[in-house]
Amino acid sequence: MMGWLLFAVGLIALAIGLPAFGLSAGEDSEAFNRQVGWANIWAGSIAAVGLLLMLSGRSQDQSSELNRRVISLAKAQRDSHSKQLAQLLGTDSFESRSAKLEFVVADARTGRAAPRARTAGDINTIAEYYRKNTSGRLLILGAAGAGKSVLGITLLLELIGDVLSSQPADGVDLRVPVIFNLTSWPRATEFRDWLVDEISVRFRLSPAAARELVRDKRILPILDGLDEMDNEAELPDRAEWAVGQLNEYIATGWQEPLVVIGRSGTQYYFRLRSRFRNMQAISIKAIGVREVEKYLAEHCGAEIMGSIRDELRRESRRQSDMFFAAVSTPWRLAMTVGYINSGNDLRKLLPTANENRMAFSDRLDSELYETFLSTRIRLSGRNAQHQEDRARRHLAMIAHLLNSPKDDEKSSDIVLHDWWRRFGFRVPAWQSRVAFVAVAVQFNLPFDKLPVEDYSPDPNAGWRSWAIPLANLLMLITIAIVTPTQVARPKGVQISRFMSAAGFTRTSLALVFAGGFGYTFSQVASSNALGLAGGMGLLILFAAALGRRTEATKDAASPHDPIRRDFIASVMFGLGMGIFMGAYIADLMGPIAGLHFGFAYFLAMTIGYASGRYFVATVLGSRVGLPLRFSSYLKWATRAGILRVSGISYQFRHRELMKYLSATVPPPPPLPLPGPFGIPVQRLPTWLGGKTEIKP
Repeated sequence: MMGWLLFAVGLIALAIGLPAFGLSAGEDSEAFNRQVGWANIWAGSIAAVGLLLMLSGRSQDQSSELNRRVISLAKAQRDSHSKQLAQLLGTDSFESRSAKLEFVVADARTGRAAPRARTAGDINTIAEYYRKNTSGRLLILGAAGAGKSVLGITLLLELIGDVLSSQPADGVDLRVPVIFNLTSWPRATEFRDWLVDEISVRFRLSPAAARELVRDKRILPILDGLDEMDNEAELPDRAEWAVGQLNEYIATGWQEPLVVIGRSGTQYYFRLRSRFRNMQAISIKAIGVREVEKYLAEHCGAEIMGSIRDELRRESRRQSDMFFAAVSTPWRLAMTVGYINSGNDLRKLLPTANENRMAFSDRLDSELYETFLSTRIRLSGRNAQHQEDRARRHLAMIAHLLNSPKDDEKSSDIVLHDWWRRFGFRVPAWQSRVAFVAVAVQFNLPFDKLPVEDYSPDPNAGWRSWAIPLANLLMLITIAIVTPTQVARPKGVQISRFMSAAGFTRTSLALVFAGGFGYTFSQVASSNALGLAGGMGLLILFAAALGRRTEATKDAASPHDPIRRDFIASVMFGLGMGIFMGAYIADLMGPIAGLHFGFAYFLAMTIGYASGRYFVATVLGSRVGLPLRFSSYLKWATRAGILRVSGISYQFRHRELMKYLSATVPPPPPLPLPGPFGIPVQRLPTWLGGKTEIKP
């Protein structure tokens, strides 16, 4: 404020002082030069000081604005990940208490901990260890289900607590930790650009605001899912590429913090040829016997734990070790508690005398997962056996489609407006086909039976009577075929653009222009109805064009909002184009032709966009065992506690659950591509495959 005041005083002094000094000097040129010079120095100095204060204040305001955004992101992360942690640790309901996870120091170059390494910390001290023993770069390794996600989320929540307890007035630039899933990182995207895209989509920020947060080092990336970037049976080329990119990021970014989470073992981190450099690594230890007993006694009761001890005493030491090793992860413990509290036979959890370790582990998985799924499905209202079986088949098909991360476009998240990518190019191919058929078939609708013969078309159309319908038919075919292949993120009409003073001006100009066009067209066509229709169609097009400038994911409150917004935007475009072109063609060819072409433009514009692509993918999904009402099914699975919502995407409650489901049924059959004349094509020719690749 003071800067603006001094700057304004300096300008006013120049504007008033120069003429005043000039008049006071009279005809004395020497006195005039002297007084004007002092006026320039005096007023210019004041304005310069004011300008410096303004620039300094702007820098401080910018820093304060970034701090406000960081705090907002921290609160959003705290709320969502607190619930996610409760779901991960939940037994029959939400749970925030975890078994005591301990970790040891490991070598990031090999991924292995030193023999007989001493415990470096536990889940309660992970944040303290990160602050004191790392330079901001930490690699968290552990076996499948060892609690890596639990440890990572706990670290995130502790660091978020630091952010929220900080005072912006301290002048410190705040940095917020954010968890990212590496399976959604495409190779064509640079690491920082990917962070910007993820932040923009997940937290409904504008790309410019997200880029500013990344550029000013206000984000602490916590990268999960390194081991899920490739299937176990494939070479880990995506994971190795990611490690190389992140090593370059570490080398070129001075003091850039980074946390990476991945599985250890010969099938995961150990098999990578390139490893992380300049990172502190830790490896999660299996939960000890005493901690397992304490956890089961706390959640199931001391009597149940006593029964387990009695049963194990009757068996050999090897069987006892097998049991405690099998349940020594947070996720297995949570399912074990749910199994016991559901009244199931406790003895089925224990190994038999003739079982080896692998056979027992497989049987235990079956017992725990089947009980978990049955309990969740039946508690959500699907009590009949056929309903439960159908729900499991649907979940297994979804798991199959998510469990194929080899493609750079795929991740373990269900994002509705990107769901079509699970089926590849066949979705926009079918979408083009549907749009073309819809445009062609509607010309056979019996519009001639409608009472619309109130006026006559232009009798002097001449060559336009055949040139105009031919040109419009070509235009409709082009829109129907080409639009679905132009992959774009869903858009939404931003109503707030019409609420401001500038929006009111734009709306007024659009009304004047559309009204003027409608009046002129009514005079030319000699029909008030056509004039009204032409003006209304043009006004709707203006509203869609002026308001459809925002990403549908911005400020989305649920995973379904982007599809809903895109559908509204495409309907507005289709409605405006249909009414406008229908009125124009009706003037030349008659009302029946105008109705046909207007309806065709509406269908071509509506079917071709992202919402149309989602509906086509939903119909195709029903052919491979997915529910036809896909979005409603996802809502039900979330209420049942099998899926969870993360930002604008759905995720399985645990990745191990997703992998178990995909192993219970065969994978879905491949869908054929729609070919010419309705003949399906099983696969694309090699020479055509590269040309039809869709880029976002």
